[in-house]
Amino acid sequence: MTTLHGGSQAIPLGGNLTLRAPGLTGQARVLPPRQPGTRGEELVTPALDAALAQAGLEEVATVELQVNVVPQPLAATSMRGPDGADAFELEAADPGPDHGQVVLSIDEAGAMHWHFPLDDDLNVQPAATRGGGPSLRYRIPKEVAVAPPVLAEQATTRSLIGLVGRKLLKVLIYPIGDAIFGPVIDKAMGFWENKKRPHHLSRFPSAERPDLTAADWADLSQGPALLWVHGTFSSSRAAFGGVDTATLGALLPRYGQRSFAFDHPSVSASPMENARWFFSQMPADAKLEVDIVCHSRGGLLSRLLALPALCGGDASRFKVRRIVLVGAANAGTPLADPDHVVAFLDRTTTALNLTSATPDWADALEVVMAVVKVIGHAGLAGLDGLASMRPENDFLKQLNTTPLPGTELYGIGADFEPAGFGLGAAFCTGVDSVIDRVFDTQPNDLVVPTLGMSTWGGALQVPAERYLSFPAAKGVMHTQYFQQAETRQKLIEWLG
Repeated sequence: MTTLHGGSQAIPLGGNLTLRAPGLTGQARVLPPRQPGTRGEELVTPALDAALAQAGLEEVATVELQVNVVPQPLAATSMRGPDGADAFELEAADPGPDHGQVVLSIDEAGAMHWHFPLDDDLNVQPAATRGGGPSLRYRIPKEVAVAPPVLAEQATTRSLIGLVGRKLLKVLIYPIGDAIFGPVIDKAMGFWENKKRPHHLSRFPSAERPDLTAADWADLSQGPALLWVHGTFSSSRAAFGGVDTATLGALLPRYGQRSFAFDHPSVSASPMENARWFFSQMPADAKLEVDIVCHSRGGLLSRLLALPALCGGDASRFKVRRIVLVGAANAGTPLADPDHVVAFLDRTTTALNLTSATPDWADALEVVMAVVKVIGHAGLAGLDGLASMRPENDFLKQLNTTPLPGTELYGIGADFEPAGFGLGAAFCTGVDSVIDRVFDTQPNDLVVPTLGMSTWGGALQVPAERYLSFPAAKGVMHTQYFQQAETRQKLIEWLG
């Protein structure tokens, strides 16, 4: 156990770890990997543990902190993280040229944050370009999850953030090399997705997910079909696993059991690439009329599929009657901006970890882990699928000013407001409770701005009578729509 006194001097913790924590007092100790019985460890679900192991992210040490914010000594040098927030610094030994390294911090409410090695200008220092060195530096925000009512009470007597409480800092390493990331650094994510999450069309639901056959395409051409399109980091079984058998039992007979899913790389490939691949798979004699249920970034891809002439399709052979846009990033999301991609990973990791009710979520967690490794290895290059969601990018401008004649749009959205208990507590960070640094006070479902779920291109696109809105009091976040009874009821009401 090491005592922290609030100064900025380097404090050896053992195990080749050093801490600089100006303005923090308390205790720090280094735990062996996967030490059981700490509160933070209990908030790491089996799904996240499995995703870490499958991704080859090996825990080499965990630092447990129990600390408080105090006035900083005059002689102490203050520290800021890459996002400008008050921070402290962890220094860990460089694992060498054959491994990358990241730090995952977990606070006692379950909020998770990824931290990458930084250079002197606080930019991410990718393993592929940093060269050798004795150690790597990480800046960790001081704040911890604090419920808004508690925050308001504390603000009268102490600093805005107040009690920092307990944090766990998990130091993780992973192997690097051409076999994992490919020979071209800025194509690393595409290399991984092409191997692990390639384009794929299959019947839905289906545990085996075999490729569509000629007989399947012929059957899908016999009448209206239902198409399922997932979002970022996800898969069809992860995104739509919350659609229960009763709902499917009500829907699928209306389509003569003609239901299929479009799995696709969502991080490295653009929606245009996804759509072109889809139409390249349609046999020349196939003629489809579909309704689409989609989630998140899948809303952009679904609207693009409804415009086949833009992406290599034939409008005489593919018609979209209806699209149900669930938590759709129709106007983009600020989380896709380069400055906020790590925050995107933080929110997604936290939400998936704490809502991973079924093993299907492991699909999405595996992609998140891959993105973490790619950023640690190669930086932010080659993330075209995320770039398509940057607000006001050229792709969105074109899509959002192109009408969809003959296609009815339906929508489901939410304004997620963190609560100071249960799952919501993980998102009640001290600063974010006052002003969300990413969304700038815009209502959002944790990932996508609420307004853009029904309004884009300067106009309301989904009328109120075809839109289900979950209010803040309901506490529905981006990963929870299909678990809600109201969502299932609307699918039955709108589709068929």
